Amino acid sequence: MIIRVGTRGSKLALKQTEIFIEKLKNELKKLGEKEPEFEIIKIKTKGDKILESPLSKIPGKGFFVKEIEEELAEGKIDFAVHSLKDVPTEIPENLIISAFLKRDPPGDVIIGMTKQEIEFRSEKSKVKIGTSSLRREIQLKNMFGENIQLIPIRGNLDTRIRKVERGECDAIVVAYCGVIRLGLEDKISDYLDPRGFLYAPGQGIIAVETRKDNKLAVELSELVDDKESRFLGTLEREMVRKIGGGCNSPFGIFSEIKKELPRDKDVFLFLKFCAFEKNISYENHFKLNDFDPSGISEYVREICEKVERDIGRIS
Repeated sequence: MIIRVGTRGSKLALKQTEIFIEKLKNELKKLGEKEPEFEIIKIKTKGDKILESPLSKIPGKGFFVKEIEEELAEGKIDFAVHSLKDVPTEIPENLIISAFLKRDPPGDVIIGMTKQEIEFRSEKSKVKIGTSSLRREIQLKNMFGENIQLIPIRGNLDTRIRKVERGECDAIVVAYCGVIRLGLEDKISDYLDPRGFLYAPGQGIIAVETRKDNKLAVELSELVDDKESRFLGTLEREMVRKIGGGCNSPFGIFSEIKKELPRDKDVFLFLKFCAFEKNISYENHFKLNDFDPSGISEYVREICEKVERDIGRIS
């Protein structure tokens, strides 16, 4: 049996696909199951073809996943592997996000200069910081003021790092998880605290998508599905769907769950987000009594209702 896994052709996308396959192989090995053969299918997306425009200027949505989803829906592949942050909140009716892999650190990092170096140099001259994310642009201006020059930058991580090395940018801001997955941690100059510099909904989570009617793929996905990642990823996506204001509107979020004691069934959720264009900021703590991962959708619904009531009072 050959299992076909579709993904983009970038180095990071391929690495994320390898991570999924390796995790699945390990789980099957634990169960004593025969290991299937995997074939990685590279699929070029609209986002891969249009590199000259910032992401916010590309019309439509799902420009890093649409073509992959089409191959999945037509049965040409069995799994699609994405960065969850690239997956639209509304997906085709016949598809399902069948696994949320364990989340890597979701925050952003700076490559090229530290925060202190940017602050010091920006007092004398404009510091060129590369990013094509409106979310990052707004937060960088809030952090460093107007004396920075934001440079639109696209391409894979290696390409972005080379722009710093060639002097086209003084620094770039990128997702920490991508740097980790490609083993480029030595390139990091500084870390942006995700509680203050909010990340994109779903950032840090590798998502696996399948057809609902592919029972084998759905069952295999369950072996690598991380319940905490599923809960936080689902919650973050629901927040942006209900409050964010559209697929290209800048929206930053931070969510975290903790237990007071290792065996405590009660879970405490801290949620913070900002819909920048709507000028809506929110943060709150929630106690989830007798937390049961199988009831994720109900917890998400209750939290969303509470958030919407709170925002209704302050808007």
